[in-house]
Amino acid sequence: MKLDPIVEEELLRPIPVYFVSFLAIGALNYTGYISIDGLAAFFLAFVLTAIHFVLMLRYRKKEYLTDPSISSIIDHMLKREKPEKKNAEYTEVGTNFRPVLIILVITYLIYRYAA
Repeated sequence: MKLDPIVEEELLRPIPVYFVSFLAIGALNYTGYISIDGLAAFFLAFVLTAIHFVLMLRYRKKEYLTDPSISSIIDHMLKREKPEKKNAEYTEVGTNFRPVLIILVITYLIYRYAA
């Protein structure tokens, strides 16, 4: 059985994702944000890992991303798509602050809920 190269690359990524999601669920359970049993934490971490696997697989196939590194995938997600130039006189001036804004929002949310 011949697998797609993107599927082969994505099959190894869920292993660390599972452990990180399990640790995050355990930390949330320990601090009291969620209240689940011990066995439910394993299943919830598996569900989160499966969702991550499916989303990454769909995204990489849709965008034809062959580079498996997570940094290139995140860079591609944050890259602003250039619209077709309908007006040749208009030029876009300034820098793209979207990645910086996203990082700041994520950092704020982590700080807010960790405190």
